[in-house]
Amino acid sequence: MTTSLNPYDPDVESMARAFADRAASAPDEALSQWRADSVSLTPVQRATTARLAASQLSWRARAALSGSSSGATLLVEWDRDRLTAPYVPQLPLLTARQTYAYCAGIVLQRGTSAAVNALKQGRMILVGLRRETSTLANRGRGVYDDHIVVLNGGDGLRTARVFPACTEPGAQYSQRAAPKGTGRVDARYNDVIYKHTEGFDMNNDGIREVGRLRAGTYFFGEKPKGHLKARAFQATRAQTAERDTDGDGRFNAMDPYRIDPTTVGTTMYIHRGGTQASGNTWSAGCQTIPDNVYPRFLASMGLISSFHYVLVDGY
Repeated sequence: MTTSLNPYDPDVESMARAFADRAASAPDEALSQWRADSVSLTPVQRATTARLAASQLSWRARAALSGSSSGATLLVEWDRDRLTAPYVPQLPLLTARQTYAYCAGIVLQRGTSAAVNALKQGRMILVGLRRETSTLANRGRGVYDDHIVVLNGGDGLRTARVFPACTEPGAQYSQRAAPKGTGRVDARYNDVIYKHTEGFDMNNDGIREVGRLRAGTYFFGEKPKGHLKARAFQATRAQTAERDTDGDGRFNAMDPYRIDPTTVGTTMYIHRGGTQASGNTWSAGCQTIPDNVYPRFLASMGLISSFHYVLVDGY
C-alpha cells in the first residue's frame, strides 16, 4: 500500500480508496489488506481511514463484505462509529495531509449530502469540533478548548487551517448567575462573573436558559454590517439550539425540553471573541474565535462569503 516515506504520514486516503475499490470484487483480499494496513496506524489514523473508506463503499461492496463474519463485523463497527462521539485530537496533527484527512472524514461521516458534495467539489467548508465543557468553567467566561477548521480543497490545495474556538455559552450570560437580594438566583453560580442575561425559558420555570448550537450542518453567509466591529457570519436558515434547563452547566438528556428549534432563529453567529489572554470567549451560544487569531481566520476564508458549517460533539 502506498504511504509516505515519513512513518508519521501514511496516505490514509489512498488506503481508504483502495479498500473501497477492492471490496466489491475481492472482499477477502480487501479485508486482508485492511488488517495489514491497520497494524501500523495510530487510533486517530485508523478511525480516519475507516470513515473515508466507509463513505466510498458501494452497495455492491457492502453486500460482498457482509457475506463473511469478519466483513460484517467491520461494517457494524464502522456504522456504530457514526452514532458515537468521535475522539477529537489536539489539532493540527503531525502533517497537513493527516489534518485534512481527519476533518474530511468527519464531514463525510456527519455532514449533510450538500456538505459532502461541497467537500468533494473542493469548496470551502468549516468544521466545528466541540469538546463539551461546563458553562460554569472559567468563572462562566467560557473556554477556547474547541476547534474550528477551515477546509479548502480548491485547486487541489486540500488545506486545513485550525483555529481555537468556543462553541458553547459561558454562564456569565445565565439568569441563574444574576444577583438577587444578597445572593444569586442559583447558588451553584456564586463564582460566575455575571455579565447579562441571554436565553429563553424552555420549561416555564421563570428562568431563561442559555443555549448552544446543536451539532449538525448549517449554511452560513456574510452577516450584514458584521458583528462586534468585525466581519462575522450568520446562518441563512433557522438554527436548532440545546438549552441547559436544569442549570448544571451541561447539555444532555438530563435537561427536559432542551431541544429548541424555534427561538434561536439565525442568531448564533460565527464571530470574534475576547483574546486568549483575556480569558473571555464572549460566547452566549455563538461560535467564537479569539480576537488575537481572528484576522488569520478571516484571511483563511478569503473573499468567500457563504459555506457549510459541520459541527460535531466529540470528546
